Amino acid sequence: MINYELKPTFDNLKNFLLKDSVGRNKSIAHFVELLDEIDGNVAIALDDSWGNGKTFFVKQTQIVLQSRNSSDEKLTDVKQCMEKFLKNDKARNYFPVYYDAWSNDNHTDPVLSIIFTMLKDLDDLEDYEANDKSWRDIFVTALEATVTAFGGPRIKAFFDSVEGTDILAEIKKSKETDQVLNQLFDTLLEKQPEDTRIVFFIDELDRCCPDFAVRLLERIKHYFLHEKVIFVLSVNMSELQHTIKRHYGNDFNADKYLRRFFDFTIPLPPADITKFYRTINFNNKTARYYTASLVMRKYNFSLREITRYLQYLKVAIPEKYRTYSQGFYVEVLIPFLIGLSIHDLKTYNDFLHGENMNCFVEVMQEGDLDWLCRILLNSDETFDKKNPDQKTPVFLKEKFKPVYECLFKSSNPSQEVNIAGGNISADDKNFILEIMSMMRASQNLKGGNNGTK
Repeated sequence: MINYELKPTFDNLKNFLLKDSVGRNKSIAHFVELLDEIDGNVAIALDDSWGNGKTFFVKQTQIVLQSRNSSDEKLTDVKQCMEKFLKNDKARNYFPVYYDAWSNDNHTDPVLSIIFTMLKDLDDLEDYEANDKSWRDIFVTALEATVTAFGGPRIKAFFDSVEGTDILAEIKKSKETDQVLNQLFDTLLEKQPEDTRIVFFIDELDRCCPDFAVRLLERIKHYFLHEKVIFVLSVNMSELQHTIKRHYGNDFNADKYLRRFFDFTIPLPPADITKFYRTINFNNKTARYYTASLVMRKYNFSLREITRYLQYLKVAIPEKYRTYSQGFYVEVLIPFLIGLSIHDLKTYNDFLHGENMNCFVEVMQEGDLDWLCRILLNSDETFDKKNPDQKTPVFLKEKFKPVYECLFKSSNPSQEVNIAGGNISADDKNFILEIMSMMRASQNLKGGNNGTK
């Protein structure tokens, strides 16, 4: 069974770059060139709705930036792959840091959390567990590791000056914080190639608790002022505005607040869905997956919704039940219902309670109805309005209505309705719901005449 789940592991990120699996390599190159053109300290919002691949985009950008001046063989093919897109002569060097705000929003101070993430990446402190040490010990360890790795005299001097004191209290003093951070950045950058800049990719901020999200934004604006530091925050701006309002109140002008914070707001470039389908070996040649393609297109599924939908479809209706592959329920109705449950749970429930048939009609009429819904047709009828065979044209709504009412409106399980392809029984609803709940019994998938009894 194909696993459609896309986790942002290094191998997945790299493979998607090498294959340009969602058609965003050119957009990543343009974004890198934009960074090259920027001078000074800036904050950039990379905006799109949830599930459209912001995490993949920023993590792939991080890999591309790392490949520029790295001798790591694991990045050589990435560098070669992106050379055809990167045409900017003003190429700069970067030290990119990825920070998952959502996984760290239990931390008290975002400044220390971000800095430790940077130092952890730098010094490979992979065995750290958040609950093992106090933030004071963590910061001391990080400073010591930095001094050892870079021999930074400025950081060493600061460390010596506060020895025996509460370092956490010292670092949190507003008059000290920006100075100490600038010293830290100077020390890191002085050992890097000329014109190297630090780029912090802050991800999942719109999912954080409001207090932490606001603290992080305001700490960045006040303390991370080094001229060679850039922040890229991948966010859903609409959701982030809601987060800000939950902190300051519904009457607060969250849009104005965020526009004052961000220097640039850039929409995430759209993914190439056709390329993505090829990457995951999606095949819509069967009725089941042709129906799925109609659902995904009609409801404009995000990349995350696509992977979730196809995975659910694989699990709910295993490929081994090919003897039932032509059934109207399994090939058309159930794939539609699975997609509808992901898109809009209320409409899904309305459909199951016999209150909304139109959602099915609206999706299906975008496809080849004579193929998908042929069991509803008599031999002299067609759904095709062009009617090349001079058959009687009919409408899906009128042909599907008796089936829908029998399945989802009838209270009598023995009720049946005759259609061109056979008999529909009200009791078939239980079969449909068993598959939807993924609790089907294998004996229920024993075949039939196009989904009818």
